[in-house]
Amino acid sequence: MLSKVKIESIYRRYHHPRYLGLDPLVCVRRFGDNESREAVGLFSAALAYGRVEIIVRNINLLIDDVMGGDPVSFIRKTTYKEKLKALAGFKHRFNDGEDVAALLEAVKIITSRYGSLGGCFSGCLKRSGGQFKPALTLFTDELKEVLTKNVSTNNAVRPSFEYLIPSPTRGSACKRMALYLRWMIRKDDGIDLGVWKDIPPSILLVPVDTHVAQIARHYGLTTRNAADWKMAEEITSALRKFDPDDPVRYDFSLCHAGMINYRN
Repeated sequence: MLSKVKIESIYRRYHHPRYLGLDPLVCVRRFGDNESREAVGLFSAALAYGRVEIIVRNINLLIDDVMGGDPVSFIRKTTYKEKLKALAGFKHRFNDGEDVAALLEAVKIITSRYGSLGGCFSGCLKRSGGQFKPALTLFTDELKEVLTKNVSTNNAVRPSFEYLIPSPTRGSACKRMALYLRWMIRKDDGIDLGVWKDIPPSILLVPVDTHVAQIARHYGLTTRNAADWKMAEEITSALRKFDPDDPVRYDFSLCHAGMINYRN
């Protein structure tokens, strides 16, 4: 059983910028302004599946080769057709340039509509009564709705885009979206970014992937086998006993402890 002493020991050891080389967040931290961080953060988190070396390589390829090192300018100043052309040939496992172009166009439209992606999520949270799951559902719905109204020719979202931006409604842990929200909402502590300052970190859900699921089972934070939304809730509930105001602060350290042990 995991004790407060043990989890704080894991936190002190692994919650450090020296481990960012094993995390796509290193790509987001290339930028110092909030507009870049929330935009780059979204497509970086969306692509955060597979081997981390490939993830980081492909994110940097997008930033440097496709966007010329200035993602905000690229997103704002290009049309959807221009995005498609620039991203032709891009591939990251299950997703291609069309998916990424659609996501970037959604960022452009939502930022224009709400002032920022954070403004959009804050509105979703208010409409959901402060509840995380319905707020995330509304947020992902918003990303897809702007596509069906402004980009799609048949009022449909591609299945591969559904994979890129999953919704909690299907029981998925939505690891990559939960990861993005952790980056944006938790304070800037050298790891997370603290871009959205009006949202309390107490609402966050642990982003569950293979490494987190494995180490969470090892320490008795969950009894579930499937790495789904219910497991994420169970792990978050267990961590909330150690820090009710910021339960997800342990996520980076637990994840990287699991990754390092797995690779060794």
